[in-house]
Amino acid sequence: MTQSPHVGEKIRALRLKMGMTQQDLAGTDFTKSFISQIEKNHARPSLKSLQIIADRLGKPISYFLDEDYVPHSSDPDKIDHLILLASHLEQEDKITEAVNYYKEALSLADKTDYRRRGQLCFYLAKAYLKLGQTANAAQMLELAGVELKLAGDSELLIYAFNSLGDLELDRGNLKQAVSAFEEALAVAEHHLERMPELQTMTLTNLGIAYARSREYERARHNLLKALGQSESTQAYYKYGDICMALGYIDFHQNDLDNACRFTTRAWHFYAAIENEDMQIQCQINLGSIERARGEFETAEQHLLEAAEKARNAGASHHEAHAYEELSRVYLAWQPPAAERAAAAEGILRKALELSTSDKTGLRQLLAEACVQQGKIDEGINILLTVAASLEGAKAEPSLADVYSRLGELYHQQGDSQRATAFLQQSVNIFRKLQLKDPVVQ
Repeated sequence: MTQSPHVGEKIRALRLKMGMTQQDLAGTDFTKSFISQIEKNHARPSLKSLQIIADRLGKPISYFLDEDYVPHSSDPDKIDHLILLASHLEQEDKITEAVNYYKEALSLADKTDYRRRGQLCFYLAKAYLKLGQTANAAQMLELAGVELKLAGDSELLIYAFNSLGDLELDRGNLKQAVSAFEEALAVAEHHLERMPELQTMTLTNLGIAYARSREYERARHNLLKALGQSESTQAYYKYGDICMALGYIDFHQNDLDNACRFTTRAWHFYAAIENEDMQIQCQINLGSIERARGEFETAEQHLLEAAEKARNAGASHHEAHAYEELSRVYLAWQPPAAERAAAAEGILRKALELSTSDKTGLRQLLAEACVQQGKIDEGINILLTVAASLEGAKAEPSLADVYSRLGELYHQQGDSQRATAFLQQSVNIFRKLQLKDPVVQ
């Protein structure tokens, strides 16, 4: 980009339109004479000066620049100029152009200026994320970590590692996410007095990563510590997420009272901040918890409400999830009843239409709904289809469960030959898995 030769005319026209004198525009930062020289195109303002003028005239800096602007290489603060311009381009959603300026600034930064290079790598990573270029973003965050360690910039280093952890968590790379968050926590704990909020943020992120990795005790330790810090400082960083994760952990560890308490707390928090998406997810979780407690009517109420809210919000994934959990309620309800099994079948077919993710679990539940209605042949046919898809996906644990259930159903049908064959296949898979991952005594 080059600065337009008409920048002076643009400034003059806007100033007059706003009823400002040259002295008004100059303020205490410039002289009236300097503004006059700019308006006549006899003087070229730096980007910093142009930023001040643009702010006073109520326009973005890009309004005064054309598409080929490049600061003069003789400018001593060229890197600052490039960063400033890139930042404004980001604000205007011109992300690709911003990336180019950040990259140019990085190429100009001195190899020993670790802080500046670390900052630029961090800015580049954020821009790449906006473009959906996660591999480039991850690479830049890793480079930022190296440079910022050398610079001793602990604060930005913590942010960089947390950003890298979040990125890896979104990509499903749990091990890498945990490693990044652990690095961030190690830095934060060395500066606890100066940066307590950053430790709370990192404890939260690490706890959630541990929970997703099913390292529940480590997750609980970090999340409870983060919860205490959030409440004491009233920062409430990801407060709802902390409570939801604790509820999830307690549910999987069968501590259902605490699971209900934490999930309800998350629900109320999301209601207070008007996050409808997470409110729906909390209500689905509460339905699952109440089912596990044997409170089937309460579970049904939660899940019907969640499905209706999801439908009204156009959140088909939540609606499908609510139907899936509701079917589990109907199939687990004691004493069993054919009408509830029929209702489970109906809502599972709706969930299958709505779901865009893996439908294996939904089909297995549909098979059970058919079996509970006495339609065993139909249930077997559904499970055979599920088994075929799992064989192709090499999902061995799930496949072993399906084979086992097929063996049971064929046994009920009096087909001992097929029952034995499927049960044996299930046993063979479990033995194979044990050989791959032996239990350490």
